[in-house]
Amino acid sequence: MPGPLPLILDDVELKIGTDSLKCLLNHIEVSPDITTVEIKTMCGSTDYPGTIKWLLRATLYMSYDVDGTFEILKAAVDAGVPVAFQVIPKGSTAVSATNPSIEGQVIPQPFDYINGDAGEASTIDIEWSIVGEPTVDTVGTMAAETPPEEAAA
Repeated sequence: MPGPLPLILDDVELKIGTDSLKCLLNHIEVSPDITTVEIKTMCGSTDYPGTIKWLLRATLYMSYDVDGTFEILKAAVDAGVPVAFQVIPKGSTAVSATNPSIEGQVIPQPFDYINGDAGEASTIDIEWSIVGEPTVDTVGTMAAETPPEEAAA
């Protein structure tokens, strides 16, 4: 039986709200940013984990087309409220224990409208804070759930 295989990032799905940025995505991270707290005593100092803040970081190719990078990100920023996100490592494959969906809500922040060098594709980087800790769905049920505010309507 073969051992675990490395994840090759060639089919990652990134959704902001319900809009896909998969075909414009170049780099993706869902990672914790952990601050440390230094405690000093007469016997020395010790670093302890402090606040944990989760971040969605992505490098995207800029597109001003309909359903392109600019339109999707600008709508999220202009809404002024947290927006759902979803990252699926193998976007063309069903969510499972070996292909989890990483989900949550991000706080959209302003982003570069254009960035790059002559003759090269324009890329932009986003670093948006995640509300709380992202969830990891291994059965594909979370993205299909209706948000409570919509269910009450």
